[in-house]
Amino acid sequence: MRKLVALTLSLLMLLSFTNAYALKIGVVTPDADHGFTGDSIAQAQAELDAQKAALGADFDYKFAKGGEASKQIAAIEDMLTWNPDVIMLWPIEGEQLRSAAQEVVDAGVKLIIYDRLIPDFKGLTGEIMGDNEKIGNMMGEYLLKYFKDRLDKGEKLQYLTFIGDSSTVSVQRTKGMVDILNASPYAAQFEQVHEPYQTDWSNAKAQEFMENWLNTTDPAQIKDLDFICTHDDEIVDGLTIALNNFTGEQNIKLISSVGGRKETLGTYDNSKIDLVTYFFSPSFIREGIRLAVAAAQGQQYQGQDIKGQLFLIPTIEIDKNSVADYRASKEYAERYPQG
Repeated sequence: MRKLVALTLSLLMLLSFTNAYALKIGVVTPDADHGFTGDSIAQAQAELDAQKAALGADFDYKFAKGGEASKQIAAIEDMLTWNPDVIMLWPIEGEQLRSAAQEVVDAGVKLIIYDRLIPDFKGLTGEIMGDNEKIGNMMGEYLLKYFKDRLDKGEKLQYLTFIGDSSTVSVQRTKGMVDILNASPYAAQFEQVHEPYQTDWSNAKAQEFMENWLNTTDPAQIKDLDFICTHDDEIVDGLTIALNNFTGEQNIKLISSVGGRKETLGTYDNSKIDLVTYFFSPSFIREGIRLAVAAAQGQQYQGQDIKGQLFLIPTIEIDKNSVADYRASKEYAERYPQG
């Protein structure tokens, strides 16, 4: 009997010890203020649940959301009192979260930054994001290929740009595209007819901006608009409503975007306007969590030691010629598991 009691106590102590040293991960994201963020939060929760199912008592987490920098800062400070092994932070805007990120590093907690970077920040464990500059590069290359005949004839191309916000995401996507166009022999033939519209990733704002431009611009200039560059498929959704409601003449040939969102793609299946978009999925956040878990466990990620570097998630170019392949891909299946 005494041996049984002793064995029971030993097991309880072992379980207590194991739980005390369970891997603890904190995740801080923006609020679900638009579709992409909402889908990302759902994907993050699914990944945390999957990690919990795989690791059981050896894994614990806290998940906080904040639609303002102050709320994210408060969430981080609260998480630090919980003594996590790692925090994965998706900042509202990198610079606004610099001090809070420094608190994490100063506390000896590993820090993974996802999607929106904090420029020149020292001491983090790793960064991970979609390859935004490469997306911009590919967009620029696509424009040169799509309009090659007209460019070779010396024709001018007029366009509008609808960016997401002022974060590193938008800066990198714009820079990637502009760098390619400016390095080409056709640089002077691209004319942006209005300063970029900042939509804050809102389809409603994009629709409003597009309607205002259509209603206040000379009809001749509207007829001459050749293409529109955007940073997100939901922005395209807003533009589409405005363009469909416009009764005047317009000759837009192409809209470029980022996302690979099935609703947006479906809208352009039989459209007179061509759409090219670049795969950037809410499921990317799963990789951020996987990186954080690997860092906390002292393991490699994608065959690399984690040493503060930036990991880039590759993209896929999707247009009318490749959309069927995309819909049959593993990337599409993970993003839309229900089809």
